[in-house]
Amino acid sequence: MSLEFRIEGAATLHKVAAQIYAEGRRNLAREMGKALSKAADPVKVSIRAEAVSTMPDSGGYSAVFSRSLKFRLERRNGSQQATVQLITYADGKGERRDIVALNRGVLRHPVFGHRTSPWKVTSIRAGFHKRGTDHAMDEAQKQLGKVVDDFVKRLA
Repeated sequence: MSLEFRIEGAATLHKVAAQIYAEGRRNLAREMGKALSKAADPVKVSIRAEAVSTMPDSGGYSAVFSRSLKFRLERRNGSQQATVQLITYADGKGERRDIVALNRGVLRHPVFGHRTSPWKVTSIRAGFHKRGTDHAMDEAQKQLGKVVDDFVKRLA
């Protein structure tokens, strides 16, 4: 399971990406991808900080979860708009962690020594992902604007 964070409707980003694609400038497209990934860094840091502060310290789950938290950035350039999407997920030992449930405030964990019912549910503070993205939204949009402006100047 994963959670998403999107910035949509960036008309200038759409035009720049279309021009780079039309001119076939692959090096510039790679540079733009790296710059957009760097622009998403404040959001990644904020989500990770909220996860650490939300998850329980007892049993070491906070540290384990923050280490397993991963991000993937996807850029899509459609015919009318461009979208930058940050996908958040966390890998466990055997499968992905259910961060959608964690974001709802439900932490399901094993209890050592319980053979009949080894899983227990603990309530935690809901909304770590939303708080993290809301906290860093302004900075991410500012960084995205700088990236787009830089590439507009390069193409001119």
